[in-house]
Amino acid sequence: MKNVLMAGALLVTAIAFSCKRTEKNVTFKFNVQNNTEKQAVYLDLIELEGEPLTMDTAIAEKGKAVFEVTGGNVDPEALYRVRFEKTQAYFLVIADKGQITVEADLGNPDVFSTNSDGSNSFKSLLTGFNARLQEIDSIRNAIVAKGEAMDSSRVVLETSFRNKVTAAGSYLLSYADSTQTPVVAIYALGMSRNLVAPEQIKPAISSLAKRFPSSSKIKKLAGDFNKETAPQKEVDLVGMEAPSFELPGVDGKLISLASLKGKYVLVDFWASWCKPCRMENPNVVAAYQQFKGKNFTVLGVSLDKDKDDWLKAIKDDMLDWPHVSDLKQWESAVVPLYQIEGIPFNVLVDPNGKIIAKGLRGEALQAKLASVLK
Repeated sequence: MKNVLMAGALLVTAIAFSCKRTEKNVTFKFNVQNNTEKQAVYLDLIELEGEPLTMDTAIAEKGKAVFEVTGGNVDPEALYRVRFEKTQAYFLVIADKGQITVEADLGNPDVFSTNSDGSNSFKSLLTGFNARLQEIDSIRNAIVAKGEAMDSSRVVLETSFRNKVTAAGSYLLSYADSTQTPVVAIYALGMSRNLVAPEQIKPAISSLAKRFPSSSKIKKLAGDFNKETAPQKEVDLVGMEAPSFELPGVDGKLISLASLKGKYVLVDFWASWCKPCRMENPNVVAAYQQFKGKNFTVLGVSLDKDKDDWLKAIKDDMLDWPHVSDLKQWESAVVPLYQIEGIPFNVLVDPNGKIIAKGLRGEALQAKLASVLK
């Protein structure tokens, strides 16, 4: 698994700044070694919404050097990315003081030191989360490797998988509750969104609002979360006839939801690029293997854009059921039809074409299928 945390290093002897310095600016001073080629370096301001904003640039010459980049006014809630043109590595740094120093070696870019407490806290968060993701990925691969085999060892693996996912979510919530840096807490909660239920996140956000009452970003986070979780005026999908659609399958031939009428169908909305979807796939595979002989099937509906990535994910995750996609990501025709605001998402359709459940994940999926497919 590719780590969430990546670090980079470069050597600069000629610097071309693009932003005017003021005495209020935060300065990042780098002392790095072992750059092997000339390349550009960019300092980007990472916002919670919108595209990153490049604040400063420099040129990295082959050799060893100390260089500086400046990022605007000191803001302890600002997250910066120092990225490198050719090595494609980067540092994530928090602007919690006027001058921040970073020392690193390109020969071992994941290890670096800094005098910024916020940056160190963010680095620790990502390192710990990466370790947990690697454990989850390892178990997922072991489940996939078993193919269609349904035995006690598979049950053990699937139980371990769910427990590890739960533990990863708990780690993020705990980190958000303990860090002294608001922006680190915000990102920890953001990373937890696909691992824990909204009712677990709500008290965590309330706690942050009390701990950091002057944080504008946390106030915005709380407001946005309350809007998202407020009761919706839209009619609930459950109880409705499933909206009809017809999309290309993996061979380009059209497949309609109506063609599966007469069966219980789990319409599974996912994408190859969606990590939580890939983490949930072993659970869907297990459900399919257990119930496919009981008038049940799955219809995978992908919000992918690249067909090769989509097909590879189907093969790698052993998703042995029909799949469709118009390869338009969030512009897909199914998004408004099923009021999709995030993936993974699914609906369970009965043989008459009526939606009888939605958002079934983990043990909830197994339990619901067991209750209707007796």
